[in-house]
Amino acid sequence: MPRRVRNRLHNLFEQIEDEFTEMYNENDEMRKTISALNEKLQSLDQSHADKNEIANIKGKSSGISSSQLSQRLKTTYKTGTSKLVSSFKPSATVVCKAVQEFQGHKDGVWDVASSQVNINVVGSASADQTAKLWNVPGGDCIMTYHGHSGSVNCIRFHPEKQVALTVSGDTTAQVWSYNCPLSQNSTLVHKKNSIHCHIKKTTLTDTHIPHDQHNPLICVTCHSSPVVGCDWLMDGQHFVTASWDRTSCLIDSSTSQTVQSLSGHDLPLTFVSAHSKQKLIVTSSKDATFRICDFRVPSVNTVIVGQGHTQSVSSAVFTADEKIVSSSDDRCVKVWDLKSMRSPLASIRFDSPVNRIAVSRRGVIVIPHDNRQIRLYDTNGVRLARLPRNDRFSHRRVVTAATWVDGATPSVLSCGWDKLLINWSVEIPNSLTTQ
Repeated sequence: MPRRVRNRLHNLFEQIEDEFTEMYNENDEMRKTISALNEKLQSLDQSHADKNEIANIKGKSSGISSSQLSQRLKTTYKTGTSKLVSSFKPSATVVCKAVQEFQGHKDGVWDVASSQVNINVVGSASADQTAKLWNVPGGDCIMTYHGHSGSVNCIRFHPEKQVALTVSGDTTAQVWSYNCPLSQNSTLVHKKNSIHCHIKKTTLTDTHIPHDQHNPLICVTCHSSPVVGCDWLMDGQHFVTASWDRTSCLIDSSTSQTVQSLSGHDLPLTFVSAHSKQKLIVTSSKDATFRICDFRVPSVNTVIVGQGHTQSVSSAVFTADEKIVSSSDDRCVKVWDLKSMRSPLASIRFDSPVNRIAVSRRGVIVIPHDNRQIRLYDTNGVRLARLPRNDRFSHRRVVTAATWVDGATPSVLSCGWDKLLINWSVEIPNSLTTQ
């Protein structure tokens, strides 16, 4: 494409992006105004209800002294107020703080993941056709992978080696090495026991120059449409992909050959996830279902279809206690028992579609939304916290995915259409988790 035409297209896209941002801000202000009006209306309704209640009590209290009537009113409204206030008091405190903001991608970020081999390394996959690796303690970008010619839609790390797997809109799945030295002098600027925390913003202009990688160790083309999801199986030898061509492929990384192609979904796939300890995978689809494939017995491949959502299933992941959690555009997150899929153990409804979720080892679900919110729930459907959102340090657009980063203090890493990655410190008391 001629440079003049390409520049023209870029300018048009930037104008569209600016217009979308302005419209989103106007919509946000309108929501705040509506919320304020609703609160005012509720207060007026409550005042009117109070007057009616007092009138009813007065009507029934003929012969009751004024002091007795006053005591009855105090008792009635004290009890109601106590119940109302207690409903807002959490049994324990979950402390959530934004501690880092990673900047460097030139387009929206679709996915994030953390390395099990090196807990200081996290990765991001972006529509700018690159995948980046970041040093969590220092916040600097240590590597940029340029092997794809389309949007990079998912990134996953090998469970035992310093190897990463990415899939792209160019219909390929690529495996590449990330054996890069980390800075020993980088420290995370974070003040514990303080409400306010300094947010360290990091960009590609930091003192550490990222290493560029262009050549994959393995490049597999087994799909005819964009590939949107991938994951490593527990053996570390096989990985699985999910594509818009409605199939999922199980691939042997040692031979680069497709071991099995899985079909059955009626519409394009949206996500795929593998169990951390067993040969189980689950695929999600726009057909409002997810399918669990059991490879534990080589000769018998059992498939269980999960039905319970009314719109596209954006993700489905396994938990450590034999459960599966699914998220959907129908604004619901559902928790299922892997041994009995007839009905969900818990169903959580929200006010916005849910994107790619993740579950920690302690059974805490991090839930990113289209409306920029990020919530934390346990697998019993109990709300634990909502990550703070303000005008300075939060996502400005749709939060597309989130993952847990296991370290001395577990944290949540989120990404979105605003081209940002944000690292959140999350301190959850043991009394609030099921694991």
